[in-house]
Amino acid sequence: MNELAIICVDDEPAILSSLEMEIKEVVGNTYLIELAENGEDALEIYEELSEEGHEIALVISDYIMPKMKGDELLKRIHLCSKKIIKIMLTGQADIKAVSYAIQYANLYRYISKPWQSADLKLTVKEALHTYLQNQKIVEYTDELEKNNQALIKLNQDKNEFLGIAVHDLKNPLSAIQGWAEMIVEDYDDMPKSEIIETSHFILNSSRQMFELIRNLLDVNMIESGQINAKLNRVDILPTVQTLVKCYSTRAKPKNITLQLHQKNNQYDAFVNKNTVYQILDNLISNAVKYSPYGKHINIRMQQSKKTVRCEIQDEGEGLSTADQKKLFKKFTRLTPKPTGKEHSTGLGLFIVKKWVEMIKGKVWCESELGKGTSFFVEFPIAKGN
Repeated sequence: MNELAIICVDDEPAILSSLEMEIKEVVGNTYLIELAENGEDALEIYEELSEEGHEIALVISDYIMPKMKGDELLKRIHLCSKKIIKIMLTGQADIKAVSYAIQYANLYRYISKPWQSADLKLTVKEALHTYLQNQKIVEYTDELEKNNQALIKLNQDKNEFLGIAVHDLKNPLSAIQGWAEMIVEDYDDMPKSEIIETSHFILNSSRQMFELIRNLLDVNMIESGQINAKLNRVDILPTVQTLVKCYSTRAKPKNITLQLHQKNNQYDAFVNKNTVYQILDNLISNAVKYSPYGKHINIRMQQSKKTVRCEIQDEGEGLSTADQKKLFKKFTRLTPKPTGKEHSTGLGLFIVKKWVEMIKGKVWCESELGKGTSFFVEFPIAKGN
């Protein structure tokens, strides 16, 4: 911020010079003091100082001046900035002028001419103190308002969060209840195959609930700072291999093939093993979930001097620009839908982003409609490599 400024206005140069001298005895070089011999010049000085980024703290103006009287000048200054302190000087006491300035310019003080030096200095000192205190109050109020808006936003997010969570939990819970009641009521008349099929429906619904509850707990721990992942030197290749094997089995009903591409037999990164597993588990799970039947998913491992990169590429319908902008946000619902009627909580990528940031990695997406989607995640290289 540039210097604080004081504008002094009087049509008599000698009085103006004397006023400047006495004010300098109060403020020294801590304020820029500008002089004007009439109201029009004072307004021009005000505009110039404002354009240069200066804050005008105080305007002291004579009352009797040609063209524009002091009360009118102070009114116009007040219309430009209500926070400026205004003081009026005059050798001719005019109650109407003072009243006008008080009403329309929020006049701080009226001083008669010739003034008493001690009175003038004390008034200037108190006026500047008032200005600075008012500024602190404004800053404090602004900070309170920002904090209040942040709390309002947090409360809105919490309500939205709970609303979506309750909705997403209600559906599988209702399904579990319905299928269970069917077994209880019709058990004697149900063939074994139908009981097994119904039990699978219950199992799938319970898995949906478990996934959502796990994700909700993860979000809560991440946002409350309860997760403190210890980083170590880890070869992440075995984790990738385990996940590829696991999801190859899960992808068989959709005739989807997973293929791992690697050039090295070891990919050391400075990470948390469990966190890496959860990150890649989410990304590979999504690739299987949103890939059409009979397609391929390619997982590629690369290593540079600074990072280990894992790419998960699918052959799905791809993401629009609008969908890509919504990625990694909480409870995001994208245009593409799971191809096998799998459940989606809308939290997976949000959690992935938080986990990746926690271990100082990087995650992003590259996609084009009709040409599939690739998710990339980079892990920092192991220390000492």
